[in-house]
Amino acid sequence: MTSKRIQSDCHIEAVTAADLIDGLHTVTGRSGQGAILPPPGNGPDEPLTWAIHEVTTAAQTSDGAELKKLCTNAVMNSRRALACLVDWYIDRDLAKYCKNPPKTAKQQARFLMSRGIIDELTSRVLERAVEKRNRVEHDYIVPELPEAEDIVELLRRTMATLRSHSDPSLAPLIFGVFLGGSGHGKLGPYAEFHGWSDPLAIFCRFSARPWVGLLIPETKSKALLRQAYLDETDSADLIQLLSLAEQKFGKPSTFAGLQTCELILKEIGMLKEIGMLQEP
Repeated sequence: MTSKRIQSDCHIEAVTAADLIDGLHTVTGRSGQGAILPPPGNGPDEPLTWAIHEVTTAAQTSDGAELKKLCTNAVMNSRRALACLVDWYIDRDLAKYCKNPPKTAKQQARFLMSRGIIDELTSRVLERAVEKRNRVEHDYIVPELPEAEDIVELLRRTMATLRSHSDPSLAPLIFGVFLGGSGHGKLGPYAEFHGWSDPLAIFCRFSARPWVGLLIPETKSKALLRQAYLDETDSADLIQLLSLAEQKFGKPSTFAGLQTCELILKEIGMLKEIGMLQEP
């Protein structure tokens, strides 16, 4: 018998991140739905491409002034590419919405290490590369061509390794399963809710105040959502919540664009309206 679309009836209980951590220890599930998150701005690939072109051109020029300009720009653009990639990871894991988002290079490196994106050795190597770039930007020191080549190549290889290990575009959304479906039809993306089945861990970036929650089904249509706002949540607690969700449910098995993900959350009663985020 085909399942019918039903109306979700969800009661919301305000809790703290510590309450959610305790709650996640008591549940298990499987699979889930993730979101495909575009990069910040034009993304890291464009400035990295510029940096590679500039350092390659620098190796071929005989003009001293042009050589200095190209080496300087290559170092600056490669660092811009790395900064964009780091911001992409921080956005992916919703850390930018916390009450204490990682802002300094050391805070960002600690966050990436805590999420298993980089290790301590990679962190130290990147810090040294950033320090060389800071000498160019803040101390007005022009890098020699070998130094510029080393920095660009180091950052190019490091960024490629990070992205192959942990895709910055695949963001958490829903851990666990419910009855329903979503897709893209003749009229565009759609979502349907057919009922609750298992507990869910939800990481919502789409509301005016992003939040994380633990949903406990009571009947096929009724559920309790224990919700904590991220602007009241410490980034260390967010790291623990993400790690617990991945341990208890595994990583999401399907991913959809932001518009479809908003529709899913609205359909299951987690959003009153859509359009808080727009895909470029």
